Amino acid sequence: MAGVLVMLKVMKGLTDVEFERLYSTEEACIEALMMARREALMACPSCGHDRNYLCGRRVGCTCCNRRWSVTAGTVMNGTKLPLTTWFRAMHIMTSTKQGVSAIELGRRLGVSYPTAWYLAKRLRRAMTERETRYLLGGSGPDGAPVVVEADDVYLGGERNQGSGPGGKTRMIAATERYEDGRMGHVAMRMVAGFTSRAVRAFADTCLTATVRVHTDGLKAFLAFGTSVRSHVVTVSGSRRPSRQRTAPFHGLNTAIANLSTALKATHKAIAPQHTSDYLGAFCWTTNRRHNMPGMIHAACRAVATSSILTRHRAYDEMPVLLG
Repeated sequence: MAGVLVMLKVMKGLTDVEFERLYSTEEACIEALMMARREALMACPSCGHDRNYLCGRRVGCTCCNRRWSVTAGTVMNGTKLPLTTWFRAMHIMTSTKQGVSAIELGRRLGVSYPTAWYLAKRLRRAMTERETRYLLGGSGPDGAPVVVEADDVYLGGERNQGSGPGGKTRMIAATERYEDGRMGHVAMRMVAGFTSRAVRAFADTCLTATVRVHTDGLKAFLAFGTSVRSHVVTVSGSRRPSRQRTAPFHGLNTAIANLSTALKATHKAIAPQHTSDYLGAFCWTTNRRHNMPGMIHAACRAVATSSILTRHRAYDEMPVLLG
């Protein structure tokens, strides 16, 4: 019964009617974004003073009276779109597990495909940057230490190029597992290869120093172990994964399956230079699944702490690989 109640809480999100009631006006969207930027300690770009006031869509410094746009310095920097369009995009992108294509997003927002693609790219980048602030490990809701399970994943690729999974994107996925088997937070990163160097880079980027790591028998995963970080190996072989929640790697396999479903249900293929943002957005959404009604405020916080992404950089950047 308790599990059913938890699931009902997770499934209850922000309805379209409720969203329109809260964010249908430009003023309401400006107020929500301004609140998030103040929580992020927005400072004056001229004097660094953190006290400010709002005047329309612009922010004014109470010290030097410098004024700047409420979207300045974020992924929304220089946007000509109304904030209501941005907030509708946030709602569409965060209210579904399957994701949404740029064509579908443009149709629902009434904008062109290039505009919808660039808008979605910037929102995914904000989510990805926000996720880099957190590390897997520490304690669960009941204070008990969590275990982190990690595995190697090949993503995409329609055919093998010679021996091995050529044409596929290599990534490491990790999830927290609580004592009762429930899945905690998720982290996923692209890697140059499944080497000890890449594993150490993933551990330094995504894990706390003292967490216990549980993996399969891949040799490179031995690099997870350090003098303070323990590493446990379970060789699963080719057996079908157990569906029991308490079984090893159950939560991890669920997260990987959800990622595969979300990408395949929406996109035919993802270019390597954009894959890291898709992974970051997936992890961001998954890690906030227990507070679906608060997705818009969480998205505003992600935007408030993001950096500028120009259209030129969005199209021409290189893949980000660990290792």
